[in-house]
Amino acid sequence: MADDAGADDPGADPFKGIPFLGDIAGMLGNEASLWEGARQTATQLATGGTPEHNVDPVIRHRLSEISRVAELHTAHVTHLDIVPARTEPVTRSGWAAAALDAIRPLMDRLSERLANESVDDPFAGLLRMMSPMTVAMTAGMMAGHLATKAFGNSDLGVPMGRILIVPANITDFASEWSLDVDDVMLWVAIREHAMHSMLAVPHVRAELDGLLLRYVEGFQRSDRAFEEMLDLDPDMMSDPSQLTSQLQRIFGNPELLLGVSRDDSQNDIVQRLETLLSVVNAYIDDVVAQAGSRLIGSFGALSEAVRRRQLTQGADFADRLLGVRLSAEARDRGEAFIVGVIERAGRDGLARLFEPGSLPTPNEVAAPGLWLARLDLPLD
Repeated sequence: MADDAGADDPGADPFKGIPFLGDIAGMLGNEASLWEGARQTATQLATGGTPEHNVDPVIRHRLSEISRVAELHTAHVTHLDIVPARTEPVTRSGWAAAALDAIRPLMDRLSERLANESVDDPFAGLLRMMSPMTVAMTAGMMAGHLATKAFGNSDLGVPMGRILIVPANITDFASEWSLDVDDVMLWVAIREHAMHSMLAVPHVRAELDGLLLRYVEGFQRSDRAFEEMLDLDPDMMSDPSQLTSQLQRIFGNPELLLGVSRDDSQNDIVQRLETLLSVVNAYIDDVVAQAGSRLIGSFGALSEAVRRRQLTQGADFADRLLGVRLSAEARDRGEAFIVGVIERAGRDGLARLFEPGSLPTPNEVAAPGLWLARLDLPLD
């Protein structure tokens, strides 16, 4: 009786009777298939569908030498006792695969969050069932897109566990700006080791992981907003051709589903996340400036080229996916905080960032003196 009743309920199986959607339903039941599809999408976008050669052994050896220099000087600047990290040169597709692995826990949580929402109408039920596929595809698109220009881990903004550098993108950038490839590679290696050092500090990593997870868990889908955006008609549930057409539109831009999911209650978390990222990035920039200016003859020109790269590449796909973007204003606030602390308490005062409970609040970033006062540091 229960089975018969379910068959008459249009919301029981939104895919029932539609072959194309039946195939989708089969994929939704296979998590491995979803993420294998995401990996293939990432690879396709990262390589442009063309064959990709392994990293040249000569480049591997050179990067190994450069990385040792970068690691030594980064440790000298930060004074952090960090377990050394091996630097691995990878292809664009290799970086995309690693990035996808890094963001998958967040994407799985987002998918679970969207899929578990209560729904009343059949089309909303259909969208809910599609959430795992949509999230996986979007993650694959994001990883593949970023891989075409990423220098290393810091371009993702999510911890990756090991230092990966993409020589092909560094070579292209150096050529575009008429810079020495080794200089750019050393600049990138210093930055990546500085990032590794920051995220190896337990309370910094815990804060970043916690904020990212809380942010993702705050997503919710507004079915009304989604239907208005796509101009959905519930009557098309009885017309497979119309429904298939709309689904193709969704899959052609899976970001649509996530783009209407941000909840206003996330604003506080976004502010805290932006604050943390602005301070982390500004601290890393300071480390790069200290170490790089002594090691890289073209440091000034290189830094200017990187700054222009950041300004011209616009909003990344990752920014649009998670809805968090480190704006120019936020970067400026982070830089002003680092400079303000150094002016008042020196670099020894700045090193207090690595003490548990010392990460600044948004108000303290805007007024470094408040942070120093809270830590009871003497003001010069």
